[in-house]
Amino acid sequence: MKRVALFIDHLGAGGAQRQIVGLAGMLKERGVDVTVYTYYPNMFYGSLLEQYGVPCVVIEGNGGQWKRFLQVRKTLIGAKPDVVVAYLDSPSMMACAVRCLGGKFRLIVSERNTTQAITRRERVKFWLYRYADCIVPNSYAQGEFIKTHFPKYAAKTVVISNFVDLDKFAFHGKRQREKKAVILVAASVWASKNTKGFIEAVKLLSERRDDFVVKWFGLIPDTPIQRNREYMDDCLRLVKEKGLTGVMLFFPKTKTIEEEYRKADFFCLPSFYEGTPNVLCEALASSLPAISSRVCDNPHYVHEGENGFLFDPHQPADMASKLEAALCLTDTQYGEYCLRSRAIAEQTMSGKVFVEKYLSLL
Repeated sequence: MKRVALFIDHLGAGGAQRQIVGLAGMLKERGVDVTVYTYYPNMFYGSLLEQYGVPCVVIEGNGGQWKRFLQVRKTLIGAKPDVVVAYLDSPSMMACAVRCLGGKFRLIVSERNTTQAITRRERVKFWLYRYADCIVPNSYAQGEFIKTHFPKYAAKTVVISNFVDLDKFAFHGKRQREKKAVILVAASVWASKNTKGFIEAVKLLSERRDDFVVKWFGLIPDTPIQRNREYMDDCLRLVKEKGLTGVMLFFPKTKTIEEEYRKADFFCLPSFYEGTPNVLCEALASSLPAISSRVCDNPHYVHEGENGFLFDPHQPADMASKLEAALCLTDTQYGEYCLRSRAIAEQTMSGKVFVEKYLSLL
């Protein structure tokens, strides 16, 4: 039996964290000896790992990045895994460095977003990827980026899209819209998620109609990152200034987001860029029509005229017009969009396909 170490920075409420925890559970079911390693003690998904019966080791490393890296190296080499699977940039870079400095394991690194600019950090990361046996982007857009800009890695780049739990994220029966439609957004209140632009779009839409309410689940009140906290405060202030207090409602991230999908009428994701968004996958599996930005892999899953609408995230007016188009669907059209969303999820987001692809790499 192979010993597999899944390595990520923490198990907080993020898409990459949700995917790696799901991968851990599926590998465990297939008889793989799997352990999750993190170096921050944020355990939003810790209880889920416990349900799966997968151990989690939090690597202590106080005293700066260098000491943390040395502790990570000591822990991973001491665990003697056959394969390390690293998610997110910093863990992937650390795992490559450990591999370079004595790690005897095979290494799979996973790209969880799409590269927007080739910065110095990106160049360092892709230089380190020479020590990885396989690079796994979770989006076709990032797969094409790697093959175009780093063609020497083309042969070891394998796209594995996100999975979604098709049983957990499901709507049983026929959806009926509320008279005041609920537009759900599930995303961190961060600049990359385009919260301010979306507020502008909601303001434009509210000037034309009053038959909707927006529920944004993504507040992180205790975020340790100052710029994110400032952006969040700016957004809350902007909602008040625009007179949208009763129209656009913010809520903290929740472990029971599947319940919110069932209560919503539409799903929206206004991000400037994504990998394969977990929340979009979950919303489609829950039979929700989607209104999303025309970026990265979103057009693979949101098809104009079939299950949703696409907009330019840099244009609030375009965003508002597509939101209005969704609200204007007839009951028959709305029902067809709901069915098509679920069908797309079943065809492209199966957990079985996801884990089989990883098992073939292992």
